[in-house]
Amino acid sequence: METEYQRVRRVLEEQFQAAVKRRDIASAIFLEVNGDIPSHLPRSDGTQRIYNASGEYCESLKEVSRAVQRIADFQIGGIIPDDLKQYA
Repeated sequence: METEYQRVRRVLEEQFQAAVKRRDIASAIFLEVNGDIPSHLPRSDGTQRIYNASGEYCESLKEVSRAVQRIADFQIGGIIPDDLKQYA
């Protein structure tokens, strides 16, 4: 039987793993989009694809940072995020 602490920690770790997976996918897509432009001079649609891929990668990095901060707050400060208080 999981304790409340274990349950919250498990959910936070699952969220972290999901964020890392999203980041990895976004990184691969960004590299793929950049690889499609061998001359490094994209056409107009290429510019938009780079912009979209870059935006997704940036958001995924923010998500990873947020997940790390939430884990640290919980493990160091005992702070349970509001959206996980149902598990405590």
